[in-house]
Amino acid sequence: MSHRRAAAAAILLPLALLLAGCDEDALVVRGIVVAVQQSSPAQVQGFTLRSDAGQLLVFEIGELESGGGSFPAVHLRDHLASASPIAVRYVVKGERLIVMRMADAP
Repeated sequence: MSHRRAAAAAILLPLALLLAGCDEDALVVRGIVVAVQQSSPAQVQGFTLRSDAGQLLVFEIGELESGGGSFPAVHLRDHLASASPIAVRYVVKGERLIVMRMADAP
């Protein structure tokens, strides 16, 4: 595999994993975590993401899917501290953005 193809695969794989088997109404966004709302170190209720497009999006944690490179909500603190990007799959319910899956993004 060429270097270019390997680099493209490294970029697209996390997003493809987020989309695999996804709900038709689900959306995907990539960005940097700028705040985490939690009542204790093990209980995360939500977070704020600055998308690559510059939007500030406030998410609630829903029933998270596991496997395929996804991570648990408590891992968001690491992304907040490191400013490393994540990819989020979510659905819109009224005014609420409900997270279904999160993964490290290239």
